[in-house]
Amino acid sequence: MDYFQKFKGRFVGIMQLDDCDQLLQTLINTPNNWFVYDTLQPMPSKCLGADDFVKKIKQIKSIVDDEHDERYCGIVYADDVKKPTFVKIFHPKNLGKTCGSSENPPMPQWIISKEKPMDVVAEFGPKEESEGLISKYLKF
Repeated sequence: MDYFQKFKGRFVGIMQLDDCDQLLQTLINTPNNWFVYDTLQPMPSKCLGADDFVKKIKQIKSIVDDEHDERYCGIVYADDVKKPTFVKIFHPKNLGKTCGSSENPPMPQWIISKEKPMDVVAEFGPKEESEGLISKYLKF
């Protein structure tokens, strides 16, 4: 299965904040051989070192703790809760109009994986409108 298939694959939504803390602690406890892809930054070409990985996970946790105003999580998804290899984390202040039910669901800000990332923003991000609203319906 390639990276794009994994990205679009089945994930478990982490709904309880305690479960989110536990998942992030699991990542911190196994800090080797992880890629952290911030989709607002250039795609990484190598794994983070263990110390940098732990620091990054703690930064992400701080953002989730400080900026997520809900009493539930709902913005963290993992391929496997106990032994994750692919985790998607949405920024709490950038969820778009809906939480994934629209034609163009929001892009996770952080993708944490054991596999080298591919450009999911180019592949699955919002497409540029090539036509204006009027020309979309009226062909001149």
